[in-house]
Amino acid sequence: MKSIIDNFELKSKGEQRQTWFENQMPILKSIESRLEKEKPFKDMVIAICMHVEPKTAYWIKGLLKSEPKHIYLVGCLGTTKEDTAAYLASFKKVTVLAKRKDILSEHMKYCDTVLKNECHFLLDNGASLIRSYHSKPRTYVPIGANEETRSGKLLIEKDNIELMFPVIVIDDSPLKRLLENAIGVGQSVVDAFMRSTSLLVGGKNVLVIGYGYCGSGVARMFKGLGANTHVYDKNPLFLLKARSEGNIVGELNSLLEVADVVITVTGEFDVLTENEFKLMKDNVIIANSGHYGFEINVEDLERIADSKIKIKEFVDLYTVNGKRINLLAGAAPLNLAAGDGNPIEIMDLGLGLQTLSAIRLLDRDLDNEMMIVPEEITEEVSLSALK
Repeated sequence: MKSIIDNFELKSKGEQRQTWFENQMPILKSIESRLEKEKPFKDMVIAICMHVEPKTAYWIKGLLKSEPKHIYLVGCLGTTKEDTAAYLASFKKVTVLAKRKDILSEHMKYCDTVLKNECHFLLDNGASLIRSYHSKPRTYVPIGANEETRSGKLLIEKDNIELMFPVIVIDDSPLKRLLENAIGVGQSVVDAFMRSTSLLVGGKNVLVIGYGYCGSGVARMFKGLGANTHVYDKNPLFLLKARSEGNIVGELNSLLEVADVVITVTGEFDVLTENEFKLMKDNVIIANSGHYGFEINVEDLERIADSKIKIKEFVDLYTVNGKRINLLAGAAPLNLAAGDGNPIEIMDLGLGLQTLSAIRLLDRDLDNEMMIVPEEITEEVSLSALK
């Protein structure tokens, strides 16, 4: 199978910028030494769905030290770095299926194509591989899978999938929630907002929809830069927590009417639709930080818009009944589409959890269900980070 990417000629550019990222990821470097020595994935086929960016590239280079038979990488929607895709596609045992402007149908086609091969592991992000595997009869059963996100876990539950193999949910790890979600996501979202808009954060009314670990981190970072943070969540417990942490809470409709910036961080679909767009003030900025861009129903926005103009990289201006709505990064996850994603040290932790969890699946003593990362793995990665 040949790689499907945007531009193979960007390989050198992708390789050049790897050095900075690799020098900042000591946990993966340590695990890489173990992989090279023990070769736990020798002669196995690994299917990965992950954001195609430099931190992922270093992770895959480490997995290759274990001498797998092949690695298939499917990118996530709207977040592929074209030069990184070209760099990874240059490796003999790696096939990359990821273009920057892939749509959902292409993405799912990639997953199905990969799964026609007998894959021993599905290392997933958003449950694309897991859901695709269970969508039709297969002639093989993988050893197991990891799922990186809360969105993926929710989709598996929503589809009532009867799992045929164990799935370790990385997002359920306290380390993932407390470090990556609550700290890393907030920093990277605010960074990408500032890169894409060049605007002052202080004094703006910023509405964060969804106050889980990620949403609370996003609100905290905006608040730290002087924003007036407003929060909406369907869960009254999360609203109470948001209020006790100094945010303004209330009904979504009233919060939308005063928001200068709206960020969705829910892990669900259709959070902002035609009804919500009509309530927003003139010149509002909207963006998504959930795994899928479908938290903002862009089809609704385009259908009701009188006009659409790309006025800046990562900024599309829609006019709806004379009112301006600025959409950032086409509703793709803002921190990856308009920035470099979560901080390097944070992804060093998360990808360390991914690797050690995959090794744990090799014991083949786990039930066919979703489960939390084993406590000893969380402790091992935490201690490694402290060192």
